[in-house]
Amino acid sequence: MKKEYWIKIGNVDNRLVIFLNGETIWDSGIIHNDPKLHKAVEITHLLNPLENYSNELIFEGFNDTFSESGNPEDLNPWHFSYRVVCLTLDDDGKIMSEIDVIHPYNEKHISNPNIRAMNNVYVLKRKNGDYRVISNALSQQFTD
Repeated sequence: MKKEYWIKIGNVDNRLVIFLNGETIWDSGIIHNDPKLHKAVEITHLLNPLENYSNELIFEGFNDTFSESGNPEDLNPWHFSYRVVCLTLDDDGKIMSEIDVIHPYNEKHISNPNIRAMNNVYVLKRKNGDYRVISNALSQQFTD
């Protein structure tokens, strides 16, 4: 058996950039109209395997100046959904289990244009063979 760690990206409306230990590991580019992406990014080989070493995983969501009306001052929608999961695979590569490492994120709001709409920072450490969240800081910019 082996374990793999993946980020599963559901929705991106505007732009989502993912960093791990200071490096950009995925950038959606600017996307509009809230498509369901079904994108998966493996991070197993990017996580430090040493026990108690901190791994910083950052999700930054941006809201650009696009608006459906064409008026750049209008409020814009943004939507980001993702999960970080641990897959346990048998010797044949068949998935035996899928467990969330972080609480799944799925938020949709309206905000001012041209801002960082969401910043979600996780610190993960490996303990007894599994990665766990030891801290999480979230900031979001939205209106009612």
